[in-house]
Amino acid sequence: MKMSCKFTSVSFICLSFCLFACSNNETGINSAEPAKENPIKDYASIADSTLYKNVTIYRIQEFNGETSEWSASDCNVKDSSFSCRRVTNYDCNQIYDRVLYCKDAYDNPIECPGYKDTIYDTTYKNLNFGEEALVNYIPIAKIPTFKRDSVAKLFSKISGKPCSRLLSFSSNYDLEAIGLPDSLTLSLEDAYVPEAYKSPKDWYIQLNLFTNKTTGEKTCKQDSLLTMYNFNPDACYYSSLPEKAKVVNYELINTTIQSYKDSTYSWKLVYKDQYGRGDTLDITTKFE
Repeated sequence: MKMSCKFTSVSFICLSFCLFACSNNETGINSAEPAKENPIKDYASIADSTLYKNVTIYRIQEFNGETSEWSASDCNVKDSSFSCRRVTNYDCNQIYDRVLYCKDAYDNPIECPGYKDTIYDTTYKNLNFGEEALVNYIPIAKIPTFKRDSVAKLFSKISGKPCSRLLSFSSNYDLEAIGLPDSLTLSLEDAYVPEAYKSPKDWYIQLNLFTNKTTGEKTCKQDSLLTMYNFNPDACYYSSLPEKAKVVNYELINTTIQSYKDSTYSWKLVYKDQYGRGDTLDITTKFE
């Protein structure tokens, strides 16, 4: 009887030990699952690893026949058209969508490690030319139609005052006047401004008629004035396809003391868009 009790006790102890060992073994298996990553191990592997990136570059043929290269991530390609946009001023302040914070095993902030090396596997695709072109679209700006009747009406009646700005207007076209008197100048609003400061909204031509008190002689003085404005040098600049239709600001000015009041002139206005497409418009102007 005593012997039986001893055997039962030993068996119970062994069974308990086996259950405990099995429990520990299961716990060990569960702890090996990546439920919670070890940051130290991750950082060490990143710092000693090479990052491989697959990059697709689109070659795009533009209106003038030149080819530009764009990252596929910058482009939105559709069945019969596409558009692309990217930052061209990399010194500008950019807002990042994602910020990475790194901590060590003790929850202290540390510098995020970088990969030992990055290898780019680049694939080039001819987006809109060649045998395997995805689309045949040539990206050009959508330029408004030149409204011939409206322009002819705009120039039909104009002040003939001496030494004055006779007309100011904006256009999507480059304009040239043929047949107007030499003293009547159709010029860019910012034609007299240094290239680095050009901005049609901020510069304008100022004309002043002066009379010599002694001789009574009149002269026309021309100056370009600057209207102060706030400029942010850190602003981001983008290049885009299709291009945007440019806007040109023009002025018709009389740079002399001669008055054209009650005179009429027939002349030609040559207009061309930024791609060189255009025509000629016959205009008759009556100066009032």
